[in-house]
Amino acid sequence: MNKQNLTQGTLLMCAVVLIWGAFLPVSKVVLAVIDPYWLTLLRYATASACFLLVLAWREGRAALSYDGKAGMAWACGSAGFAGFSLCVYEGLRLTRPEHGAMILALGPVNIVLWQWLRTRHRPPAAALACIAVAIVGLGLVVSQGEFARLYSGGSALGNGLMYLASWCWIAFTLGAQKFPGWSPVRYTALTSVLGCLTILLAVAAANGAGHSHAPQATALAAHPWALLFVVFVVSFGAVLMWNMAVLKLGPLNAALFANFAPLVTLLIAAWQGQRLLPVEWAGAALVIGALVANNLVNRRMARKADKLLAATTAALR
Repeated sequence: MNKQNLTQGTLLMCAVVLIWGAFLPVSKVVLAVIDPYWLTLLRYATASACFLLVLAWREGRAALSYDGKAGMAWACGSAGFAGFSLCVYEGLRLTRPEHGAMILALGPVNIVLWQWLRTRHRPPAAALACIAVAIVGLGLVVSQGEFARLYSGGSALGNGLMYLASWCWIAFTLGAQKFPGWSPVRYTALTSVLGCLTILLAVAAANGAGHSHAPQATALAAHPWALLFVVFVVSFGAVLMWNMAVLKLGPLNAALFANFAPLVTLLIAAWQGQRLLPVEWAGAALVIGALVANNLVNRRMARKADKLLAATTAALR
């Protein structure tokens, strides 16, 4: 990695971390004037159109084809865009942004658990220790040290929806393996378009049931900058910058930066006057520390795999 890529990638990831950290607090403001269904539709109708333009510009019109994989792309897009966003926003109505951010940050931990379940291959002891510490830390944050809160009250439902949202995003992330040869931009663009169809169906059903209502123009005008941030900056800009940072830094280095997004959310909550208990700060430190440690474990395992591959290749020669 040359110095230019390191500098540019670091700056990109710093911007991404700030954007992701502000995502839930700003969304909480926007949800006061627009419901989760219409906000999700606005987000991804805008983002998918932008991604299609970027895809056509960078890879040509041929890249707009699904290559016979439209069904799988629809499933991945429905999970990653419709499922994730609707669960996040319905959950955010019932819980605090900083708690939701901690739950969503456990994505890497959930992926390890999923791989363990799927392959029946137990992760290394160090990875399991990181998982245990992260779960304990999360419990301290969302319960504020009173573990009875984990399964009682509206916040428990909100936190549960946040956890479901994290699994929706994991399904979308792992789904990319079904599309070998597709760039991250192509995968994101084509799945988001089909995900929008699912969002449209969800909006129609929610409106028909009286659970959702089209927003008024005056309501949207009440928070124009917050709406612009959520609809365009988070949904399109941050994703584009993330993809660029991964190319410059590599996935492990980029993921290491991403672990600090919940800390930004906590700092925003404190700046807004939210009283955070010492046990919440301690729990957050455990979660972030465990995620960073898990990243370092993955990094060490990757180096060992590279050395083994190099030794095997040398022996074959």
